[in-house]
Amino acid sequence: MLAVAVAALALENQRRSSLATCDIGLEDNRSLLDYEKDEMSYTQRVGRALRALRRIGVLSCLFAPAALLMPVAYATQNVAPAISDLTWEYILYGIEVAGPTFIKLSQWASTRSDLFPQEFCLRFARLQDATRGHSWRETEDTLKRAWGDDWQSKVTLDESRLPIGSGCIAQVYHGYMKAASGLHDAGKEVAVKIIHPHIREKVELDFYILNKVTRFLESLPRYNFEYLAMSDSVEQFRQIMVPQLDLRCEAKNLSRFRMHFEENDRVDFPEPMHDLTTRNILVEGFMKGDRIMSYARPEAKIEDKMELAHLGVKTVMEMLFMYDFVHGDLHPGNIMVCRNPASELSMNLLDCGICVEMGESDHKNLINILGAFIKRDGLLAGKLMVDTAKHKNATDDDVRLFCEGIQRICSDDLDNNFLEKVGDYLADICDLACRHKVKLESKFINASLAVEIIEGLACKLYPEMEVQKVALPLVLKAEVMHGLRRAKRQSWAEWFQGKDVE
Repeated sequence: MLAVAVAALALENQRRSSLATCDIGLEDNRSLLDYEKDEMSYTQRVGRALRALRRIGVLSCLFAPAALLMPVAYATQNVAPAISDLTWEYILYGIEVAGPTFIKLSQWASTRSDLFPQEFCLRFARLQDATRGHSWRETEDTLKRAWGDDWQSKVTLDESRLPIGSGCIAQVYHGYMKAASGLHDAGKEVAVKIIHPHIREKVELDFYILNKVTRFLESLPRYNFEYLAMSDSVEQFRQIMVPQLDLRCEAKNLSRFRMHFEENDRVDFPEPMHDLTTRNILVEGFMKGDRIMSYARPEAKIEDKMELAHLGVKTVMEMLFMYDFVHGDLHPGNIMVCRNPASELSMNLLDCGICVEMGESDHKNLINILGAFIKRDGLLAGKLMVDTAKHKNATDDDVRLFCEGIQRICSDDLDNNFLEKVGDYLADICDLACRHKVKLESKFINASLAVEIIEGLACKLYPEMEVQKVALPLVLKAEVMHGLRRAKRQSWAEWFQGKDVE
C-alpha cells in the first residue's frame, strides 16, 4: 500500500516544503499565498469577493451547456453517438478555457483509471499532451518585457512561431541560443517556456472560491466532512500550484534533480539556463524522445515495457525514499523515452514545477508507516497515522476502532499485493476516518500524485509489475539512512558534552 502510506505523510508539511524548495520570487505571488491574512483592507476584501462572484458567473456560463448536453448524450449514446462526442469535446473545451486549476485536476483524474470510467480517462488524457495556448503576440510581449525589444539577440525561435507544446501554466517553443550565455555556447538547442498571461488572477480566485465552498461543506452538521479535511486539501493543492507561477522555481528544481541523478545515465532532466530565466520565461536544454505512452501500444516489445515500468517506478521510489524530493507532476505527457549512448532505454523527465519535499521528521514517519503496512501491522499503521495528525478530536475508543479497521484492511488483503491496490483502499480508509472522527487532514486525501501516477503508468506498460519488490529495498535503505543520521547526531552530542565536562 505504497501510495496510501505516502498519502498518510507526503503532503503533511507541503506549505513549508513548497516555500522551502522555492523561496525566490515569492513576494511576486504574495497575494496568492496570503489571501486569508487579516491585513487585507475592507475595500480589498470586497473587491476580491466581487471578482470571485464574477468568476463564478463566468464558470457557470461556461459549463452550463455541458450540464444540458450530458443527459441528452447519455440518453442518445446508442442512436446518436455524435452528440456524445460533441458533449465530450465541449467539456474539454470548457476545462481548457477555465484555466490551470481545472486542467491540473483533470490531468490527475485522467491517470486514475481505478477511480473513473475508462472513457473518461481516455478522453481527458488529451489534456496531458496539449492544452489551448495563447497567441504569438502575447508571447512576444512577454519576451520584450523580460529581455527588451532586442530579445532576438538572445534566442532564435522557429520561424513558424508555433509552440511545440502547451500546458496549463505555460507553452513551449523550440529554438537556439543566439549568443553565448554563462557556460552555454551560441547555437545550443533550447526549449523556451512562456507562461500564459493572466493565469495568476485565475488561480487566486479559483482557490478562494474552493476554500469557501469546502469550509461551508465542512460546517454542515452530521456529515463529519471535516474529518476528510477538504479545506486542508485545497490549501495543500494551492501551495503546490503557487510555485509553478514563477518559472525560476522550476529552474531551481531542475538543477536539484540533475544533481541527484547526475550519476544515473538512464534518467535525465533539462538543463536550465539561469542567466536567461525570469519569472515568466524559462530557457532550458531541449530534450528529445518519444512519448512514453507510445510504448504502451500492443505492438511495442514486451521487454521494453518491462524495462520502462521498472525504471519509472525505481526512479520515483529513489526520489521519495533516498532524496525526499519528488517530481509531483509525472503524468505521461511529461515523460520522454530515448536511448542513451549504451543503447539502453532512458527517461527524460520534464515540467518540474511541482515538487514534494517532506523534511526529515515527516520523512522518517513515512518510512515507519510504510514499514507497518508492508508487515501487515494495521494496528501500528493506524496508530502512527493518528499520532502524526495535527488535530486529534477522536476519543480513545474511536482511535482503537480506527486502528482495528486498518488492521482488517491489511488482513483482508492477504491474497493480494497491498502495495498495488491503492485506489481500492482509500475510500475504505476515509470512511473509517469519518465514522471514528479521526481527522486525517490532507494525508489520505492528497495522496502522493507522483507515486500513484507512476504506479498506474507502470501497470499500463506491464500489468505484472510488482512495485513492492522495487520499493522494499529502498525503504530499508531509507531506514538505515535515518538510523545513521540519528547515530551521528548522538555521537556529536556526546562529543560536545565531553568537551563541556573538560
